[in-house]
Amino acid sequence: MCTVGSSAQSCSRRKLPWLTTLGRGLAMRCPFCGKSPAFDGYLRVRPMCPVCDTPLGRVPCDDAPPYITLVVVLHIVVTGAVLTERTSTMSSTMLLVIFLPLTAILALLLLRPIKGATLGVLLKVGIVRSVLSASETNGADA
Repeated sequence: MCTVGSSAQSCSRRKLPWLTTLGRGLAMRCPFCGKSPAFDGYLRVRPMCPVCDTPLGRVPCDDAPPYITLVVVLHIVVTGAVLTERTSTMSSTMLLVIFLPLTAILALLLLRPIKGATLGVLLKVGIVRSVLSASETNGADA
């Protein structure tokens, strides 16, 4: 809900449909404008969106994406391994040769889109780190 202290830009962001925000995040674009990439590298989030000035770098999406990725990948791989083991006469070594690389490839392919979707969800909900002032950052170093 938009409050008196919130900006018009943040109010318009929260009114976007969930599927639009998730889709743009999964496409690894800015969850709100969808025009610029959300990442600078493989997993490094841009500090700000150059098009709509969304504070992408202040979203705390550090730990959730790897856990979600592991849950998705392991459900796929374990289900495939169990079904393959029950329906074929493949050796255990052959199952490892097939499913270990598959696990690594799936994890690497899904981690970035899942991080983008997590970024979109956290921004939509309004979970953003506060900006530290210069005195707070200097005091933390001492």
